[in-house]
Amino acid sequence: MNEKISVCIPVYNGSETILQTIQSVLTQTLKDFELIIIDNASSDNTVKLIESLKDDRLRLYKNLSNLGCGGNLNECIKKATGDFIFFVCADDLVDKNGLQKVYDAFRESEDIGVVMRPYYWFDEDYLKPVRMTKQFERNEIVSLNSSHELIKDVLDLSGQLSGIGFRKKYMNYFFSNEPFIETASMVIEILKSKNIIILKDNIVAVRIGHSNANSYSVYSKSPMLAWYNLTTRALAKEEFKPLRKYLIKNFIANNYIGLIQIKNFGSYQFLFREIWYLLKFRWYNIFNFSFWFFVVGTIIIPRFILKKIVVLYKNKINSQLLKNLSIKLNN
Repeated sequence: MNEKISVCIPVYNGSETILQTIQSVLTQTLKDFELIIIDNASSDNTVKLIESLKDDRLRLYKNLSNLGCGGNLNECIKKATGDFIFFVCADDLVDKNGLQKVYDAFRESEDIGVVMRPYYWFDEDYLKPVRMTKQFERNEIVSLNSSHELIKDVLDLSGQLSGIGFRKKYMNYFFSNEPFIETASMVIEILKSKNIIILKDNIVAVRIGHSNANSYSVYSKSPMLAWYNLTTRALAKEEFKPLRKYLIKNFIANNYIGLIQIKNFGSYQFLFREIWYLLKFRWYNIFNFSFWFFVVGTIIIPRFILKKIVVLYKNKINSQLLKNLSIKLNN
């Protein structure tokens, strides 16, 4: 059976990085795919740069108005003709064997609905990781019968779009337009009826500098509340109650590090709101040393100093610890 794969790149004002991202896709070891790029009404020269490329696999679509992140992802589903859809953000890079690994994972079983991956973040040089997700020793097959910890891993990894593959016929839902949970809103619904594979390999490198999470407006609504509402809505049935409670206590309401991001790019109002939700959803955080470390630190340390501490930690400490994680590109 010759199943087809569609690579989809949603983009908005991505002129600084889009060509490098596309290059990492077009030079994959797996050559037989279509590349769908949907521009979300960019105001820079993103479209001109894409139109300068000549490759029969590439198809460019332009939205007449900005549909939001989730809306643009839903357009990708409409335009893709493949059996599998592999998403890449317009500022990230794909390992040269990444597409092949995702394709092979789908071919293992018709019951695989999503293929996920660990990944790492980088600033400017993809060979210098500055932060990573949880890493895995082997490929993991996850269902609702799996351990709560593995299901938590799936949701955690779905916070980032790049490198996730979907079997198109199971995408009978919509991507949310709410920040932070756009991808997870699709993943959690498919997980309720199909299996998900987590690959052991990092197949994408995620660029930090151009992330949406670095903008003030994205924190006008609580990230934690978005995750809480998604989980309680998608897992509302009584049979999911133990899993729901586990995710709230061990995934949603213990993200103390998230306070740093809100302090650096949001406001004190947003910061105190998030601290309140940490206590509301997990009251015994009040007895947790890590909770107080991040709460007190983010409140008293000025933003310009906290940003410098973060950069120093990432570039001087983390980059040395994570140097063996780098993906490989075909240049």
